[in-house]
Formats: sequence, C-alpha cells, structure tokens
Amino acid sequence: MNERILLDSALRYFLEIVRQGSINKASTTLHVAPSAISRQLARLEAELGSQLFERHPSGMRLSPSGELLAAHARKARLEAARVVEEITGLEGIQRGTVRIASVEGLASYMLPHLIVEYRKKYHGIHFDLAVSSSIDVTKHVSEGLADIGLTISLAAERNIKVEKRVMAPIHAVMAASHPLAGKPHVTLAQLSHYPFALPTDNTTIRQLFNVSCSRQGLLIEPVLVSNSVTPLVHFAACNGGVTLIGDVSVRHLSQTAQLVSLPIRDREMSGRTIEIQTLAGRTLPKGVADFLDALMQALEATPVM
Repeated sequence: MNERILLDSALRYFLEIVRQGSINKASTTLHVAPSAISRQLARLEAELGSQLFERHPSGMRLSPSGELLAAHARKARLEAARVVEEITGLEGIQRGTVRIASVEGLASYMLPHLIVEYRKKYHGIHFDLAVSSSIDVTKHVSEGLADIGLTISLAAERNIKVEKRVMAPIHAVMAASHPLAGKPHVTLAQLSHYPFALPTDNTTIRQLFNVSCSRQGLLIEPVLVSNSVTPLVHFAACNGGVTLIGDVSVRHLSQTAQLVSLPIRDREMSGRTIEIQTLAGRTLPKGVADFLDALMQALEATPVM
C-alpha cells in the first residue's frame, strides 16, 4: 500500500510542482500529462480562490498562499505515510524506514555507529541517510524529505521543532605520533607550527577558526582544503598534520585509525551547537520516534570537554 491512496491527486501534483519548479518537470517525475497536472492546479486555485504560484521565466515560485498550502500538504503526506504503515501491519517497532538528513561529520562517524547498535534491537528498521549542508538539512526536514535532521545550530526556522541542542566543541585531530598528541589540550597558537587540513569557508568549523585566528593575529594557511571531512581525517591519520572536527563526531572515529583528538582552549572553538530537528506539528511514526529517542540519549551520553 502507498500513502498516495490517502492523499488527494491535486495535492500530490501541487507538491511535485513545488519540488521541481515547473509543471513539465513535475509531469516527467509523476508520469502524468502536463495538461492533467495543469487542470488539477487550476482546480485547487479555483477552490481556494487564490493564486498558488507566481510564474517567472526561471520557473514557478510559491505565492504566500502557496507557502501555506505547501506546509499543510507536506504534513498531510507524512501523516498519510504514518497511517499506511500502521494499517499494513506495523506492530510496535518491527519495520519501517527512518529518513535522516545530517551534516557530514555526524553522518560519517556518529550515525553509522548508532544505526548499527539500533538495528541489533530492531533489525526490520531501515535507514535513508542524506548528507547535506546545515541549511539544506533544515530544508529537507521542513519539506518533509527527512524525518530527522542533525545540523549545526543556525537561526530559528519556521515549521521546525528543535528536539534537542547540545554543545559541540571543536577538537584538533592528529596522528598518535604527532608531537602534540600527548598534551591534554592545545591552542591554535601551538597548532600553527604544523600543517593544517581544513574544511571550506562555508562551514561553521572554518568560520570559527577564521574568527579565532583573526582575533589573535594568527596567519595559518592550510595545506589541504576540502568540502568533505573524510580526506581531512585521513590526512591527519597519515601524519600529514592537523585537522579540526566536532567533539561528538570525533568520539566515534575508528580506533584503528590511530588518531588523537584534543580539546582546543581558544574560546571560539567551543561555540558550536548541534540541533536535532523534526517538522513542527507532525506525529512521528513509531520507528522514527523511537530512533529519535535513541539519538537524543546518545548525544546526552556524549561527554563534553
């Protein structure tokens, strides 16, 4: 059974236009004639007495009325999916899919570990994990494309419920053989004498790093810059130098990597916050709600230095 059974065709077509930005593209993904989609959209606009889209050469954009309907339709689609799961025999937490959107550091290290442990208890639960930027994680949740979002705290967003916030200080990561590896903590001034591998400027880690260096008059030019955390960590593991990663993520790095993570004492390096997000006003399926609890407990259990 599919949740489409419980969702009006006009709303499904409307949501696909929102997602694709045009009737023709929605037609392609839905395998429905453009004329049929146009008729359903016209019916919706006539019944509501309001224009739902603003037509532009670059595509169709939601009007204020369309924004309200889109929020309703996304919640209706998610509620329909939840009901269908229960009707088709979901008893307790035996099967289902948890869709997660997460920033890369948490997706690469913490979440796989947690998913493995969770599936030992509920092996019928499957996971769909999308790795995105902080902004896109929130967008995935607000558009109903993800059940749970794990992101770095930004400005408050409409239609988003913050289930939990935890501090996520930034640590210096290096090989166990690095000259500083035996210290209890380090400063950026101490680290500045060694090669750095850093994330790109659009990440909160890099932005806080830049602010701290500017305040102290430190000039640190990274020898490696990447938009992915994986090569940065491998660079450090190969004793190429130092990289930076959030404390929550680094605690789930493979112990075979022979890596050491050290707290950084500069004040800017402890200013990050992780948020667990869901769609406001939504009743989560049982499996999603239970995994959300496990996720929040895992973050609570993570000691913060």
